[in-house]
Amino acid sequence: MCCTSPRSANRIRSGKPAPPTTTPPTPSAPPSGNIKVTALDVNAAYLSALKVWLPIGKLEHTTGSDGAGPKRSGVHLITPAEWAHPHLPNPLGDRDEPGALWITDATLRLPLRLSGPKWALTEAPTVHESWTSGATENFLDALRKLLVAARSEAIAAGDKLMLEYVKSMYSKFVSTMGESVHNREMVRPDWMHNIHAQAYALHCGRAYKPVRPGWTSSR
Repeated sequence: MCCTSPRSANRIRSGKPAPPTTTPPTPSAPPSGNIKVTALDVNAAYLSALKVWLPIGKLEHTTGSDGAGPKRSGVHLITPAEWAHPHLPNPLGDRDEPGALWITDATLRLPLRLSGPKWALTEAPTVHESWTSGATENFLDALRKLLVAARSEAIAAGDKLMLEYVKSMYSKFVSTMGESVHNREMVRPDWMHNIHAQAYALHCGRAYKPVRPGWTSSR
C-alpha cells in the first residue's frame, strides 16, 4: 500500500504487516533444555499511540531530508534500505513492491532508530521529499490519560461493558479523524495514519528487544 503522491492519503503506508503466510524460520541448531515462549503484545496499542508526534500546522513541502526532523511530523517519500532479518518484523510492514513509497513520520522514526548504533539492524532510509509541519507529542495526551484512567478503572472493577465502551471510543476517534462521513469536525488523515503507524511501531518495539544472546523472535 503505497503511492506516488501524499494527496492520496489512504494509500500512505502505515507499516501494518499482513498475516504471515510462511512458516517462521527455525534456529540453525535446536536449543537444549526447556524453551520458554513469551507472546509479545501491546495492550491498548491505539490508545498508547495517541502519544505520537502530530503535525499542528499546514503541511509544507521540502526536498531531501530537510523535512525529517525530531520536532516535525507529516509524511515522507523514502527509499528504504534492505531488511535482512526475516525472523523480525520489517519496520515498514510487509511490502509487495520494491522502490520508493510514502510513509508517515511515525513509520520513519522506527527505521531511523534501528539504523542507529544501539540496534544497527539496517541502514537509514533515503528521504526524497516531505510534507511536514512543526509538531507536538502532547496534543492528544490529555485525552489519552483520561481514557487510560477510565480503562484502568473498568479493569479493576471487572466491568467488561465499560472496557469495551472505552475501547470503542478511542478506536472510532482514530478511525474517523481522516476522511469519514461520521466525523465532519476533524479531517486530518495525516494524524490518523501517524497514529496507526505508531501503534504498529509499539508492537515492533516488543519484537526487537529480544535481539540478544539466548533470545529468538518468531513471527
